[in-house]
Amino acid sequence: NESNACAHSLRSELDQWIISKLNSLVLTVEESMEDYDPTRAGRAIMGFVTDQLSNWYVRLSRRRFWKSQASEDKKAAYDTLFECLERISVLMASISPFYSEWLYQALHGSEERSVHLTEFPKVNHELINHELEESMSIAQQTCSLLLSLRKKENIRVRQPLQKAMIPVLDETFERRIKHIEPLIKAEVNIKE
Repeated sequence: NESNACAHSLRSELDQWIISKLNSLVLTVEESMEDYDPTRAGRAIMGFVTDQLSNWYVRLSRRRFWKSQASEDKKAAYDTLFECLERISVLMASISPFYSEWLYQALHGSEERSVHLTEFPKVNHELINHELEESMSIAQQTCSLLLSLRKKENIRVRQPLQKAMIPVLDETFERRIKHIEPLIKAEVNIKE
């Protein structure tokens, strides 16, 4: 556990965010399964994989994955993605037994034991960062709105825009938006 804490401290904020979301997912799936609600659990897993992991984390980490030289940042990105996929395979084992087995074996090699013999993941509450999750949620929503405005006005993302004005609702919102401002500017190609 101490090595995980050390490895976690070396991770980028994006890595820390997806690990936080992963632990929140484990909590949701665990509660859903205890309430005999596998549909809710399956939808939570699907939402995490499509919206958080694939459409946000992997897309924003592309440059890190494709770096030509080996670096701590590249290793952290791969380790984080591996951890997410591994835990997802275990989480969905009772809902999608064959695909989860295939995914687990693809990650570990065929000599590894079955995903169905692994223990259900434990939530690490220390790795859940609600503030970071909220900030990233604001970034996702803001980028989505700005990109839809670009699409509506037929302005391609490659064309930089000078400014986007975002109404500030309160001090908390202002703090969060300033924290993720560089991410929003890069994602929708806006100067300020």
